[in-house]
Amino acid sequence: MKTEPVILVPAEDDSCVLDEAIVGAFGLPAGKPFVGIKGDPSLRETAPIRSKFASRIDQKVGPALERVEWLLAETGCYSIYIGFNSSEVRTESIFNPFNYEIHDVDALLSDDYISRHFVQAPFDEKMNTIAWVRTMVQTGPLRNYLPEHWQQLMDEQRANWQPMKKELIQDIIDGFHQLRAIDGYYLRNAAISLSEGIVRASFNCDGTYIVRADYFPEFVKQNLPG
Repeated sequence: MKTEPVILVPAEDDSCVLDEAIVGAFGLPAGKPFVGIKGDPSLRETAPIRSKFASRIDQKVGPALERVEWLLAETGCYSIYIGFNSSEVRTESIFNPFNYEIHDVDALLSDDYISRHFVQAPFDEKMNTIAWVRTMVQTGPLRNYLPEHWQQLMDEQRANWQPMKKELIQDIIDGFHQLRAIDGYYLRNAAISLSEGIVRASFNCDGTYIVRADYFPEFVKQNLPG
């Protein structure tokens, strides 16, 4: 079947790559502590009348979230996704950064399982490794493929990057606990990325928010009922 060629039109202002994506290669748009995405309207309209059922992760939510916090703070994990409905936890590790793993929450509560699947690493060394890998990729042979404005923007991003503070992990996890406990519009799944410094939170009304990690505690306060 014959198709028409795709013609790429360059943007008038190359800096638009900083703010035209929801979350682009350079993170959240500057000056925005969070962005929201509206989902299926039918889910929003029926959310108040749909019953909330406790999942397996809800039945052990305290130990489960404590384990998630520990994985981010004390092991090579730099990104974690928590599916509260499915009770799955997806992790990404600096020891194999191009793969992600999927774990059942019950397995994560087993010390033997944890010792087999996760490697402990100092938090500061993990964050330094993220910066080192980013520098190696962006300044190595692949740099020749980057447009000039990408090179400049990436150089500026690396120079200004501040690693997420370890203490913030507990505040974010506490926020997940509070948002999941809401009866009406509650947390359905969530993710934390240490490398990007962002938190993703999706709710049963099918709305999703991507929030700057250091702003997330304030975001939680603003979205708790009463």
